This record gives sequence, C-alpha cells and structure tokens, in this order.
Amino acid sequence: MTTEVHGGRILDTAKGILIGLRRCSSEAAFHELISAAQRHRMPVFAMAWALVHLADGGEECVHTSSDAQSAARHEWGQLFATPALAV
Repeated sequence: MTTEVHGGRILDTAKGILIGLRRCSSEAAFHELISAAQRHRMPVFAMAWALVHLADGGEECVHTSSDAQSAARHEWGQLFATPALAV
C-alpha cells in the first residue's frame, strides 16, 4: 500500500471520528483537522494519526510524535473523557 493511500485512509478515519463525536459534516471535520494542525504547526496527516491514536486509547504509538499526541490530547482529549453512550 502506498503512503498516499494509507495517509488518505488515516485522514478519512480521523474525519469520521470527528463526525461521530461532533455530529458535524465531513467538510467541518476536515477544516477542524486543518485548523488544529495549523495551530500546532504540524502536518495535517500527523494530526490525523494522533487523533486516530487518541481514539484508540492513546497508548504509545510509533506513527505519531509525542508533539502530535500532545496536540491531539489538547484539541480533543475532553471528547474522550466522558463515557460513551450505551446503545
């Protein structure tokens, strides 16, 4: 699998996480990822990896830097602090 395809999937996964948590459009989720990446001065793919990692439990990850993980916790950590709704 090429890096481009893999990166696109991670970006789509991160957008999906935000869509689910924020109940927002795909476009709004994408803009939130871009804005967060710009605020923390890192590539959007690094931010996306870090968000996916955070949603997966936040253990140490080789795909994201500690700066990206810290940025994701700053941006979205509170969204994962409350328990999920039971269905």
